[in-house]
Amino acid sequence: MHEDKTLTTFADEIAHLPGGEGFRACYACGTCVSRCIVPWRDPTYNPRRVFYKAALSMRQSVFEDTTIWYCTACDLCYSSCPQQIHISDVIGALRQLALEAGYTSPLETVRVDPILCSGCGSCVKVCPYDALRLEVRGNACISTVDHNRCMGCGVCVAVCPNEAIGGGSFADQPIQEQLTRILQEWA
Repeated sequence: MHEDKTLTTFADEIAHLPGGEGFRACYACGTCVSRCIVPWRDPTYNPRRVFYKAALSMRQSVFEDTTIWYCTACDLCYSSCPQQIHISDVIGALRQLALEAGYTSPLETVRVDPILCSGCGSCVKVCPYDALRLEVRGNACISTVDHNRCMGCGVCVAVCPNEAIGGGSFADQPIQEQLTRILQEWA
């Protein structure tokens, strides 16, 4: 937690962090949501709602809102923002405060099987979120996942030559079932 005595409100804390400077410039027009691809995945995604909660110092509600975890920092919203705010930077500041308060991402993320992982680093190279790292364990090098950075895109699953990455909906069976359903709908 930031213990600066000049930071009297939650909004002050946000604006004080790198990336949070734009928080107060947002006037909640909603343009960011109209340009964002995340609502296709989660219709409840709404930075405007989260910023409003933050302005009202609803800290816990902000930290528990999946919006701060779903933002991919693609910045599609930036080009259309009339205030030229990097919404992703403000959300990054909110995410940082949430992590400092002990919250973690509720998103489903990939898992690496250390037995199957050869440490080739292919997943590290393709991860757009810097969620994977190579870690030395004994005489071996394996990939590890930062679950607070992973967005569950599955790119690492697709590139892994040893099928060492998966789990949950990233396992082959659920993906094959999903593809089968899609093909049946098209038929």
